[in-house]
Amino acid sequence: MRVCPRCHTRFPTGERFCLNDSSMLVEEQDLARLGATVGNYRLDKILGRGGMGTVYAGEHIYIKKPVAVKVLHPQFARYPDAVNRFLREARTASSINHPNIVDVTDFGVLADGLVYFVMEYLDGKSLEDLIEKEGAVELHRALNVINQMSYALEAAHELGVIHRDLKPDNLMLLVRPGRRDIVRMISTGPGGWVTERENTYDFVKILDFGIAKIMAPDELGTDTLQGAVFGTPEYMSPEAARGDDVDLRTDIYSLGVILFDMICGRPPFEAEAGSEVLHKHINAPVPSPREFAPHREITEGAERVVMRAMAKDPARRYQTMAEFRGDLPQAYGTVSFRRHKPVDGEARGPDSRKKRLTEEIDDWLRSDQSSMSVEDARVMALVDQADQAFGATKLTPQDAERLAKALDDQLDDD
Repeated sequence: MRVCPRCHTRFPTGERFCLNDSSMLVEEQDLARLGATVGNYRLDKILGRGGMGTVYAGEHIYIKKPVAVKVLHPQFARYPDAVNRFLREARTASSINHPNIVDVTDFGVLADGLVYFVMEYLDGKSLEDLIEKEGAVELHRALNVINQMSYALEAAHELGVIHRDLKPDNLMLLVRPGRRDIVRMISTGPGGWVTERENTYDFVKILDFGIAKIMAPDELGTDTLQGAVFGTPEYMSPEAARGDDVDLRTDIYSLGVILFDMICGRPPFEAEAGSEVLHKHINAPVPSPREFAPHREITEGAERVVMRAMAKDPARRYQTMAEFRGDLPQAYGTVSFRRHKPVDGEARGPDSRKKRLTEEIDDWLRSDQSSMSVEDARVMALVDQADQAFGATKLTPQDAERLAKALDDQLDDD
C-alpha cells in the first residue's frame, strides 16, 4: 500500500497520486521518518518522492536553518553502484556552482546504512505544478524561464555534465521581486507601447542530477558512450529514446520540449504507454506549436526555436546552449522586458558596464516608440539576457565582461 502524506489515505501500490488532493503517494517507511533526525537534520515534511530517494523539508537542529534532505531508498543502500550514483548526484550539482542549479551542502551515511544528502530549501513551486494548475504559460514568462535554464545548462556542459532528465517536475520556480519594466504592445486605439513595473518574476532552479552523464573533456562533441534508456519519455530526445549515444544536444532537445510544453500547455507527444511516447519522439514529425495551440500568442520566432531545438537529427539542432540562447530575443511577441534605468546620480561601481548597456537600450527605446514593430521587441529582449547574466550572484567579473561585450556586439549588428 501507498499513503498520501497530506490526508494519510492509503491506496493500492499501483496508484501514484492521491485521489483526494493529487499529492504524490509515498511509502509507509517514508512517513515513519517524519520527526526523525538524520545527521544534524530533522525531517519535518515530505516534499516529493523519486525513483531513487525521498525528499524531505527539514531543519538543521543546531542553527535552525531550513534545508531539503534527500534520502536514498533503503532497498538501494546495499548496492554500492546505487550509493555511488546517489553520491555522484550530490557532487555533480555542487560542482557546477551556478545560481540556477540547486546547491548541495552536505552528504552522509549513517551507521544503519541510510544515505542522504542535504540541499538548499527552495520555497517555490515546480513548473509542472504551474502548467497543471494554470495551463499554458505566457510567452514572455516562458522565455524568461528558458533563458535562465540555458545559462545553467551551459555551465553544466562546460564541466562535461549532461542532465539527461530535464522536465517541468525538475524545475523549481521561486518568486523574486521584479527588477525590470514589462513592455506591452497596445493594439487598440492609436497603438504603440506601454511599460509597467515588473512586480515579481520566476527565478529558476534546476533539480535532480540523479541520472546526469559525466563526460570526459574529449566527449563534449559527439563521441559518447552508449548506454541504456534514461529519462522521462515525454521529454527525451530521439537518440536517448533509442538508447543510443547522447551528448549535450540531448539537453537541447529536452529544452525545446519544455518550451513547447509551456507555450502550448502540454508536451508535443503523449500516449498511454511510455513506449508509444518514445516511438513518437523517434519517428513522428514535431507538431507546429502555432497550429497545436492556435489561440495562444506564439510568434514565428518562438516556433523556429522549438522546431530547431527538437530536430530529430542532433546535427540539425542548436549545437550549444549559447547558440540556442542567441535566438531567444527573436522569439518575443507583444510583451517583452526592459531593465530599469538607474536614476541620475546613482552610485556607479564595478557594474558600471551593466548600467551603460541598460542606458543604451533605454535611449534607443525613447528614440521613436511610436514606430516600433513587434519584431523590434527582439532588441529589447536583449536586456533580459543582460539581466540574467549580470544578476547572477556567482558570475565572475571576467564572465560579466565577456557577456557584456557579446551583447554590445549584437546591439551594434542591430
